Amino acid sequence: MSPTSSDRGTARPAAEVNAHIRALVAAGGAGAPEYQQLLEEWQAAIHTEVEPAA
Repeated sequence: MSPTSSDRGTARPAAEVNAHIRALVAAGGAGAPEYQQLLEEWQAAIHTEVEPAA
C-alpha cells in the first residue's frame, strides 16, 4: 500500500494527492479502498491550502 499523510507524519500537497488519484483511476482502481482514502486525503489537503475569504 502507498504511504498516506498519517503514515508519513505530514500532509501531502493536494496536487500530489490528485496525481495519485489520477494514476489510480487510469489503472482502473477507482473502486479500490485506497481511492476513498485518497479522496479524503485530497479534501483535507484542499481545506488546509485554501485561505479563507476576506
